[in-house]
Amino acid sequence: MTLPTGPAAGVHLPWANVPAAVKGWAAAIGGGEPTEVRDVHGGFSPGATAWLECPCGAVFVKAVGEELNPESPALHRREAVVSAALPAWPTFPVLLDFYDQGGWVALAFEAIEGRVPRHPWDRSELDTVVNALQAVHETLTPSPAAHIDTAPRYFRHLFGGWAELAAARDTPGLDPWCRKNLFRLVELETHWPEAISGETLVHGDIRSDNILLGPSGPVFVDWPHAAVGNPVFDLVAWAPSVVLEGGPQPEELLAGHGLSRSADPDIVSVLVAAVSGFFVSHSYRSPPPGLPTLRPFQMAQGEVALDWLRRCTGW
Repeated sequence: MTLPTGPAAGVHLPWANVPAAVKGWAAAIGGGEPTEVRDVHGGFSPGATAWLECPCGAVFVKAVGEELNPESPALHRREAVVSAALPAWPTFPVLLDFYDQGGWVALAFEAIEGRVPRHPWDRSELDTVVNALQAVHETLTPSPAAHIDTAPRYFRHLFGGWAELAAARDTPGLDPWCRKNLFRLVELETHWPEAISGETLVHGDIRSDNILLGPSGPVFVDWPHAAVGNPVFDLVAWAPSVVLEGGPQPEELLAGHGLSRSADPDIVSVLVAAVSGFFVSHSYRSPPPGLPTLRPFQMAQGEVALDWLRRCTGW
């Protein structure tokens, strides 16, 4: 089933409006002023994302200032740390340099010749991406970055959505099945720290706009939410958006990923409860600055996750 909701995206700042100091830094990396600038769309950041054709080659730059969104600079800083720790492998982006001055944070990467997957999903492309993600998880087990947060620590402020909804007095439109089973959902999601624990450096935010299909295969970009945990989480968190983009149901997606196919069904149920609680509870919040379409997209993903959770629990 494909729901009538497109992927959310930030309202990106044009590269032309980036401070001169950031532009000068980027030009120095590329060996001189760019001869062509292409603003790149997609993703959730309100900052600038641009492809710069420079004398020494193409450079991809993402830059954000505190005034655009107070949380985004910290995410860019974290992405720089994670990206620097990733192995030199074609499936990972290559960080060239990092800028952090005057409230502006920017990252420069080797530009990747590629495109995002087609929607509705082509099954052969999806299988290629799932197989590549399996290889990524195997490569990143154990995590090559011991200093990166564990998943229970990093996601501690994100999960607990069902408990949040149970404590709320006003949740108009909450699904009747959720109301009936709310306290069972609260109890189920409390086990998420154990379910998400593991030794793998997981991406934490797999979505089609974080995947580029290049000549050497898929490249997984945008790693600010990476953490050391259970690789099954990457598939569970990704699955609702795959359905929205015309792909298969979550169970079928997980069946193509060896680590998920062999996962304990109880662990999968806990992760689905945590993810669905996140999407549904966050959909009630006000849109963050620069991200006006985020909440409807989260609600749409929450609806898919809830259907999956009903099947998992049999309630």
